[in-house]
Amino acid sequence: PAGGHLMRVLVSLLCGALFGAGLLVSGMTDTVKVQGFLDVLDWNPGLAFVMGGAMPPMAQAWAIAARRRGAVLGGAFPAMPPVRFDRPLIAGSVLFGMGWALVGFCPGPALAALSFAGPGGVVFLIAMGGAMLVAKLLSRPQSRRTTMEIRALTDIYAVSPQIDPSDLAAIKEAGFTTVIDNRPDNEIPDELAGHQMRQAAEALGLTFVVNPLIPGDFTEANIVVQLRACVESTGPVFAYCASGNRCSIIWAMMHAGNLPVDDLIATPAKFGYRLDHLRPTLEALAVKQTQVPGVTGTL
Repeated sequence: PAGGHLMRVLVSLLCGALFGAGLLVSGMTDTVKVQGFLDVLDWNPGLAFVMGGAMPPMAQAWAIAARRRGAVLGGAFPAMPPVRFDRPLIAGSVLFGMGWALVGFCPGPALAALSFAGPGGVVFLIAMGGAMLVAKLLSRPQSRRTTMEIRALTDIYAVSPQIDPSDLAAIKEAGFTTVIDNRPDNEIPDELAGHQMRQAAEALGLTFVVNPLIPGDFTEANIVVQLRACVESTGPVFAYCASGNRCSIIWAMMHAGNLPVDDLIATPAKFGYRLDHLRPTLEALAVKQTQVPGVTGTL
């Protein structure tokens, strides 16, 4: 609803303003203080107390969220990112630390200090934006895959990271009759967009369903579309997104009330999809048990 969206925007603005004020008060926008904290030869421990002081309220916030059945303003809690110590993470961390030490700014404080940081602050923000754009462009080829991965949660429902049109023949050969695209088009190159994938899938006689899932903002409509596609499919269903995580989450939401919550969490975990943080949401959905109008049968 429009009212709910407006409230989320207002609360986001309030939280952003509070966060920015905290950065100013704590000295995170003081480049001399930041560089002193990162200088191992002449260390200023001030920011260590800032970061240490931020941890207890954040831990309390996570504890409160774990007890809740859903977000206060609606929608599912964001999925926890997978824990991976790979080359991009390490390289990005090193580059971030070097830039922070050299300039004394990181993204949040740079925005908070924009009104008084002078030309240097503006140059930093422009350079940061350009680097983010370049990083996104460089990462695009990784969206294309040459090896398809079928991760079967059940005999009739499998998930996968992003697929390529050339994978569709193998998907059909594996016995799947319906393919569900759970990835928004704005995340992927044009050649992998939903309309392109639909054309390739339907040319092979596959049913193709587009049901984009926005991380942390799954809706009841998303659950209904996914469930309807599965119930009406003439055979096994193959769903894909960036990693398969969102396809697993929506599967668990579809089955809330039909399968034990422990099973809904344990099954995706076999493939590395951690849904433990969604237990309150799944328990709430189990009570509600979403129904699809005009569709009978169970998965």
